[in-house]
Amino acid sequence: MIFEYIALTSKGETVADIIDAPSEVIARQRLRSNGFYIVKISKQDSETTTTIETSSNIFNTIIDKISYYISLQLSAKEISTFSRQLSTMLKAGMPLLTSISNIIDQIENPIFKRAIIDVKTKVEEGSSLSNALERHHYIFNEMYINMIRVGESLGSLDSALERLADLEEKRNLLKSKVQSALWYPAFMILFAIAVVTFLMISIIPSLGRMFAELGKDLPLPTKIVMGTSNFIVSFWYVIVLIIILSIYYFNRYKKTEEGRRKIDELKLKLPIASSLYKKILIHRFTYNLGVLLSNKVDVIKSFEIVQRLMRNSIIEENIKKAAKMVQEGSSISNALSKERFLPQYIIGMIAAGESSDTVDEMLLNIGKIYENEIELSINSMTSLIEPIIIVCMGFVIGLIVISVLLPIFEMNLIVK
Repeated sequence: MIFEYIALTSKGETVADIIDAPSEVIARQRLRSNGFYIVKISKQDSETTTTIETSSNIFNTIIDKISYYISLQLSAKEISTFSRQLSTMLKAGMPLLTSISNIIDQIENPIFKRAIIDVKTKVEEGSSLSNALERHHYIFNEMYINMIRVGESLGSLDSALERLADLEEKRNLLKSKVQSALWYPAFMILFAIAVVTFLMISIIPSLGRMFAELGKDLPLPTKIVMGTSNFIVSFWYVIVLIIILSIYYFNRYKKTEEGRRKIDELKLKLPIASSLYKKILIHRFTYNLGVLLSNKVDVIKSFEIVQRLMRNSIIEENIKKAAKMVQEGSSISNALSKERFLPQYIIGMIAAGESSDTVDEMLLNIGKIYENEIELSINSMTSLIEPIIIVCMGFVIGLIVISVLLPIFEMNLIVK
């Protein structure tokens, strides 16, 4: 029998395909053994044509991708709640399976709920919690799993979960602050584009017809605005196509090694925004490394995990080189100073932490310092960007209005 399925890989990628198996149970077993998380599986209708099957698969894949990305936004908040609840129950002396069962009933996100049900099933079969969670990489990252694994080996799973809950809450709070700061400028830009588009496709063409009937030669600014308006109205489909193709090829380019590197370099050099971006990277590195080291994760392993959390290829290379130096016997502070990723005063603080054998605490303190720095930078950037957007918006709209009024003023002068 042929079964159609939609599944998620360990990297979080969506796969829509078919599988030949004697029964649905065996099909599910084969997919799971290959590391797939099954979202949907159903027997293929033999009368359905290949074209319809392909279209259906494409449609289902698109819908599933939307559901998947929505689920990630929800699970980011739910992970901290899950960790906090599980930690509290374990500290109260409840067995692990009982604790997970109690939490499952409270989970609303269906994908997250299915993942935790699968975790419970694997734990019941004798798997460790860390190995059960590792099956769901698209929800629980490498840092989360390694901290759980270390917590299990040290007999302090409840403490590890509590620290993870704190970490997720801080991460969500920081993300919310950045998104809130960007929301108003983004709204202003979209509003400005909407106003200019409305003027160009609705108001300007009407005025253009009126000026054409008068048969008067128009001023240069008015000709430019009228010409732009005519082009937008006549070739709007070309503009839309160019925008769609630009987005498509940009997305393809940024997935290449060269594209990712160029974009990451640009992020570090952008005026105004680069300062905030660098602070976010420093906070992400120091705080996450501090959390891992304080939970007794191996230094080299901690560097490898944090490297993959950075999401910037340039900084990832710097951390990789620093990790290699540490592996060869260098101190953390000396290795990081060679890569010039961190400011010198932070290197000094890390060196002080190493000399007093409190490098994990020092890294956590640096992370907290930069958390406050990020908040101040967000406020400063917002207060700077808002007037710039308003001035630019006023200039563009004002230019359009003046170009329209110029012929009217000239006609009034002629009449007088």
